[in-house]
Amino acid sequence: MIATLDMYDLPEIREATDAWWQALARGFEAEGLTGVPQTRTRLAEESDAWSRPDLFFTQICGYPLRRFHKDGLTVLGAPCYEAEGCNGPRYRSAVIVQSGAGITSIEGLRGQRLAYNNSSSQSGMSALRALLAEQGAGPGFFGDAIRSGGHRMSVALVTSGEADVAAVDCVTWALLRKYAPEECAAVEILAWTPDAPGLPYAVRAGAAPASIAAMRRGIERALADPSAKEARAALLIDGFTPLADHNYVEIDEIETFAVERGLPSLF
Repeated sequence: MIATLDMYDLPEIREATDAWWQALARGFEAEGLTGVPQTRTRLAEESDAWSRPDLFFTQICGYPLRRFHKDGLTVLGAPCYEAEGCNGPRYRSAVIVQSGAGITSIEGLRGQRLAYNNSSSQSGMSALRALLAEQGAGPGFFGDAIRSGGHRMSVALVTSGEADVAAVDCVTWALLRKYAPEECAAVEILAWTPDAPGLPYAVRAGAAPASIAAMRRGIERALADPSAKEARAALLIDGFTPLADHNYVEIDEIETFAVERGLPSLF
């Protein structure tokens, strides 16, 4: 069995993420769960884990959860982060531009170059699309779109001037501000996107209700584990809210909102 926690796994906090998994594993074992991986698995692509039959535990973005994995994964709930843009288990994206570029409004983004992490991202794509649709933007709003491969790379593209704007997950933004402030020094926040349910912890579909309840209790044990306090602080984790699959239907509704207002795609 494998467990993955790759979504916010910056190199600077890799040891803290390892320690957080150890706390979770102890919590799960204390609740009587078996087959708990003793170490987490790192994969070249985090999405490689989400369809594996030997998956024990993972964290996933809400957009691919709903688009590709709603029948294969079951939501346990969402961790809460102490980061600007978060509200309990909900989060937003910071819309960033280069400082001093003279872009002061959403309309000022028209014709500019977008950096986006990937096309299956709630924070880097769908949330921004909803914000633009809210403002009346239509197809062809951006002059160009550059796939960066990750939020950190999107920030780098805006910093270097290779792109003009990006939408960055607020937790990633807060982590970069904390651990790599020099990478954020040349950009500023123009706006915030509408919020959405945060990145959930999930297990393979078909897990027994008793096992799901035990895993939620195990997460609460990890949150109360004094030996994991430093790791939690490093990762900005300050809580957990039990959620279910139906809470993530909102991700579909955010996409539908944009499509119905004439913005089916940013690209």
